[in-house]
Amino acid sequence: IEDISKLSEYSRRTIYAYYESKEDILHHIIEKGLISLKCEIEIAVQHNDNFIDQYKAVCMAMKKYHNECPHSLEHVNKTNAANFDFANLSDTEKHILELGKDINDILASFIEKGKENGFVCQDVVPMMTVYILWSSISSLITLAKTKEKFICRQFSVSENEFLEYGFKQIINSILKVKI
Repeated sequence: IEDISKLSEYSRRTIYAYYESKEDILHHIIEKGLISLKCEIEIAVQHNDNFIDQYKAVCMAMKKYHNECPHSLEHVNKTNAANFDFANLSDTEKHILELGKDINDILASFIEKGKENGFVCQDVVPMMTVYILWSSISSLITLAKTKEKFICRQFSVSENEFLEYGFKQIINSILKVKI
């Protein structure tokens, strides 16, 4: 807390007036990131006309989340909710789980609509696919970020070109007609 106090330029007393502990601060950081991601994904699927444009916007929302909310992302990716004592979670922790469920539901609905409209293969299981797409897209973004110079040099492409190619490969795994 002392380090946080120095970096934020708030006294320990002020920090404790708003947060119970370091963990509570972390939970609020995770929550803020997920709120932002949920909003961006909602915009992606509501304000684009076709499935592919929606998917590209979802990918950009995830890229933005990676870049702007790395602490939230890190903890979301490494946390195993199966180990939680749900009866003793704080309100913030409960909200984090609710946000994760909401995000997954939005993405599953997006995939289901893709199936209904004939873009996505009928054998695709929407919620399972959400987890697979999240993992694939997230790993690709991480790879592009950590190996950017090597990838750009080896393939003579920009980071964005590499990501566009990768995003296309990922979505082609569930499409009836590849793009």
